[in-house]
Amino acid sequence: MFRLDLLHYACLKNIVRSLHNVTIQIIPPAVERGHDVMIYCNYNLDGAPMLTVKWYRGGHEFYRYSPGMLPRMQTFPFQGLNVDLSLSNATQVFLRDVDFSLSGKLSCEVTTDGPSLKTEFVSKQIVVVELPKSKPVIVTDKDKYDPGDSLIANCTSPPSKPVASLKFFLNNMLIDNPKVTKHTFPNFLQSSKLTVTLKLDQSHFKDGRKLLLQCTALINSLYNQTSELRLPIKSTEPVPEKDHIRKGQKVLMPLRKSYLWNNFSSPTSQFQIQEPGI
Repeated sequence: MFRLDLLHYACLKNIVRSLHNVTIQIIPPAVERGHDVMIYCNYNLDGAPMLTVKWYRGGHEFYRYSPGMLPRMQTFPFQGLNVDLSLSNATQVFLRDVDFSLSGKLSCEVTTDGPSLKTEFVSKQIVVVELPKSKPVIVTDKDKYDPGDSLIANCTSPPSKPVASLKFFLNNMLIDNPKVTKHTFPNFLQSSKLTVTLKLDQSHFKDGRKLLLQCTALINSLYNQTSELRLPIKSTEPVPEKDHIRKGQKVLMPLRKSYLWNNFSSPTSQFQIQEPGI
């Protein structure tokens, strides 16, 4: 009985002293296109001899570490994936200048040698992004408003991957039920546009203040930018005095401002030539 207990203990000890706690760590967790990333395969051999560590993107092996082979490190071609061997080893792989093709499932397979032969396989998602290069752009149909007017505005995010989510606020209050459209560019980037139409009443002009229109663009925890536009009350703007016009002189008289309605347009004024009266 005592001998059987010893054998049972030895078997349990051999099971404990084997490969375990295999995990993947990606730094940074989401990497920008064209940047570098370090991926880690953490494990505990617990005294067992290592046979190989293999890395996969999807089902394609791109890196292998074999301590008993020469060379110890091998790479296998994969589009958009460049391994820097000088910074890679049995527990880490350094990837340079990553592209969108890297996005997906990364897997690490660790195998031990000898009597305790064992293989562990773990996976984790990696995301390659391209963040917007600037803040969102706000365009309105007018530059001044009064109670009773309709506010028509849109907000467009610069191209990115993934596309930014947008929110519109008026005087720090969220505007509900906006219209959302998206545009896809040939380089896999996308922009989103939010359009709102809101009937203004006296409550929007408390204490005679200007309207504060804000648009916030978000991409997870990676990008958070807000643009704002302050719109004055039309009825409180002073009327400019007419310039003295000499007899027979031609002057440029501004027409009502018209706005080019597109993603990044700005207000432009049109003019006509008018003959002044005598």
